[in-house]
Amino acid sequence: MARRAWLAANVLLCSVLSACGASHYVQRGADLYADGRYVEADEVFERSEPRVARASLEDRAAYAAYRGATFVALGDLGHAQLWLNAASELERSHPGTLRKEEREFLDGAWRALTNRLPSTPPAPATTAIASSSQAPSPNVASTPANAPPAVRERSFVPQ
Repeated sequence: MARRAWLAANVLLCSVLSACGASHYVQRGADLYADGRYVEADEVFERSEPRVARASLEDRAAYAAYRGATFVALGDLGHAQLWLNAASELERSHPGTLRKEEREFLDGAWRALTNRLPSTPPAPATTAIASSSQAPSPNVASTPANAPPAVRERSFVPQ
């Protein structure tokens, strides 16, 4: 039932994006996402990324929200968090950048990400590593080491 509501919200947001004139690459990726074609949506978003820096704030925020949600669907939680943070930061620093439906979509993507994160609590800060051969588990909040340089270095928030 929750999956149907999620899908219905995605379809509604896709219609809103097309009616409001979102950039073609955002719309195409959103359509593929709504159809459950996440790998294809990811490919569209990846090819379109160079255009994002020149896009309007609204398009950048929508792009980041859909890119993040696509990564959630594909199970790449580190990249998902990176893109959802970018969308949230644009909305935080420029309130109203996302329309109500887009904000609801972003909130749903955050909930989906949270539901997919491991439920193990973080280790206490005082925990010592017994040997130098052990490394702490990776932190999802950091940029993944295998993230493309453009993702690690580019900011979609105006300076």
